[in-house]
Amino acid sequence: MKIKIFLLLLIVCISANAQDLAAYNKLYVKTYLETAPVDFKKALHIADSLYKTSETPTLQTRSLMLSATLYRDAKDFKTALWYAEKAEAIIENTDNLNWKARTSLFLTSQYRALKLYGQAKKYAEKTLETGQMIKDTLIGHNIQGLIFQEMAGFEQDRKRYRKSIQYVYRSQFHFNNIIKDKDFFAADNEQILGSNFYHLKNMEASLLHYKKALEFARNIPQSKVMGKIYDGLANIYLEKNDLVKAKNYLDLAQKLADKGESFGLKNDVYNTIEKYYLKTRNIEKLKDVELKQDTIEEKITTETRQFIDQAYANLDKKIVKAEKKSIYKSYIILVTGFFVILFLLLYIRSKVQQQKNLVKFKEILRRSGENSRLADSIDIKEIKIEELQAERHVTPVLMTLETEEKLLSKLNKFEKSNLFNNKNISLPLLAGRFETNTKYLSYVINKHKEKDFNNYINELRINYIIEKLKNEPQYRNYKIASLADEVGFSSHSKFTTVFKKVTSLSPSLFLKYLQEETGEE
Repeated sequence: MKIKIFLLLLIVCISANAQDLAAYNKLYVKTYLETAPVDFKKALHIADSLYKTSETPTLQTRSLMLSATLYRDAKDFKTALWYAEKAEAIIENTDNLNWKARTSLFLTSQYRALKLYGQAKKYAEKTLETGQMIKDTLIGHNIQGLIFQEMAGFEQDRKRYRKSIQYVYRSQFHFNNIIKDKDFFAADNEQILGSNFYHLKNMEASLLHYKKALEFARNIPQSKVMGKIYDGLANIYLEKNDLVKAKNYLDLAQKLADKGESFGLKNDVYNTIEKYYLKTRNIEKLKDVELKQDTIEEKITTETRQFIDQAYANLDKKIVKAEKKSIYKSYIILVTGFFVILFLLLYIRSKVQQQKNLVKFKEILRRSGENSRLADSIDIKEIKIEELQAERHVTPVLMTLETEEKLLSKLNKFEKSNLFNNKNISLPLLAGRFETNTKYLSYVINKHKEKDFNNYINELRINYIIEKLKNEPQYRNYKIASLADEVGFSSHSKFTTVFKKVTSLSPSLFLKYLQEETGEE
């Protein structure tokens, strides 16, 4: 019979709307556990069977949440949260906002009960965000009403009673817009308000809200909420020194606490009983209550500590794993950062070098133009002996000024003749053409051209090809090897080396800049 009742409840739960299930979660499993504890394993078996046969994420989530609720009320918090988090992982990948909200709401409640407020707040914010996106207004109001109620409890646990009151009002605003179970939710909210005002020492306001809660809770006399209301009223009448009324409500609260499985309610009621016996100076009864209270607190502490110890153990593992992952990530970031910086430095260096090269290119073109104008305007006869004498210092070669003047004049003519492009040109060959010896010719070149013979010839050749490239566009279509051959170099590589030595640019880079300068493709 009991199993049949549970199966019926299970089916209702699977098909329930949010407002039905939200209230039902508070009652159905608890009622079952209190009336049929021997069937607990059968109930879990049914829930697990539903999960195994579920074909959609939503059905799987519903089945897992049933198991989570069963374990929660059996005080197996670790397993309850395991099922709930598994359900959350499944439903997270769907667009079912309704069950997303229910799952995170459950996790909020459980983490708050364990005083793990950081986790509770995380899931509370998630539930609220999801609830606001639900298009079905009845479901949305139900979810938001429940989560604001949880947040009110969260603030009350932290002794922020005025903030808790604000959340209760926000919760009740949403509950006022639902159809079913208004009295249940109103009773719960009124008892939370009564508790907050009690802690704020406003006994009249507290009493008013507890009485309202009592009116709303008429149809749910055996609930945990009713136990809290009776306990709250007992505390108020103790403050008012009305011991008769205090004892009446205290007996009602104790009856519900002893019958139920809520350690939280038992602990609250025993605290109130302790205050009553202190006022009545009943030492014997006080000792008995203290013993029961110690037992309850020990159970609560043990259960919470076991879960938290396990949670921290898991957290340590996650931290170690995260640290390893973080180190790996840091290494990746460091290496990536190094290469990015290196790339940027190379890029900047490349840009700077490019600017320098452009400056050099412009300078080459400028010098080329000046050299052309100078060559056209030189009159050899204008070179005076006095100027040569002024430039002349200690002369290591015995040569008359007239001879030096003649050789210098011949060199200037030679530079205009393009004979320097002859592959066979050499110092002896040129000395023979000038009807002089190599010693004299070498001396004049060193003194007036400020370089040795080979560098002198190479520079003439490079300046020549630059002029050709600048003034005769067809040269820009020649291959580098053809340009090298044009000016008497024995190889492409030799020409490239000399060109770069004279201009600081490679022939190909010079051509690129020249094409850009002239607008050629």
